[in-house]
Amino acid sequence: MKTIKYIIALLAAIPFLSSCDDHIYEDASWHAWRPGMVYCTNGEVMSYEDCAKQGNIPEAVLFYVDNQGVISGKAYAVSLKNYSEKEFIDPDTIYFEQGTSADIEKFDGEENTIVLRYFQIASPIAKNVTPKFFIPSVAEMYKLYLAKSIVNSTIEQCGGDLLPIDKEDCWYWTSTEVAGAAQDRAWRYSLTSGRFEAADKHSQFATRPIISIRLNKEE
Repeated sequence: MKTIKYIIALLAAIPFLSSCDDHIYEDASWHAWRPGMVYCTNGEVMSYEDCAKQGNIPEAVLFYVDNQGVISGKAYAVSLKNYSEKEFIDPDTIYFEQGTSADIEKFDGEENTIVLRYFQIASPIAKNVTPKFFIPSVAEMYKLYLAKSIVNSTIEQCGGDLLPIDKEDCWYWTSTEVAGAAQDRAWRYSLTSGRFEAADKHSQFATRPIISIRLNKEE
């Protein structure tokens, strides 16, 4: 019973752990946002040119803006850097299901990453990522793959790590476990081909974290 109560308490805490609540854009300027714009450390979104002109520091690059409310009424921006190769599950730990949705069509990387950070034994890839960022789901990685050319143009201006265009060995972990094999498999994603494959959780792959910014619908 104590274990069940503990899990219920953790689930109740998820809204307070979610990083998206810290990034709510409070005016209507997001209607002009486009992939390739930069998210600055002060929370503003603008072109790279305006960012440089104003002396702001770029932190991420927008790759999707859900201005029609099709997905979740959010914008997504990708980190300027790759994070080092880590295992999905601690190599000294036996396999276990870590509790992500395991749904390859859901835009739920933030929720998945919270689970990987705080439930049971923390995932090495989740511990490795800066708190305001999260590991994208399969569906979110696909959106990033579609926008990688325009995103790379801005990443290059910012001096960041370019997303792979033609590199064969370019696998990244997603935060999505494999339905039916969630105990020992999670999805890895190729930003070169747009292909994803089930991989052993003890394998090492890089991550490319993203951030979400909830769009204000009340203006």
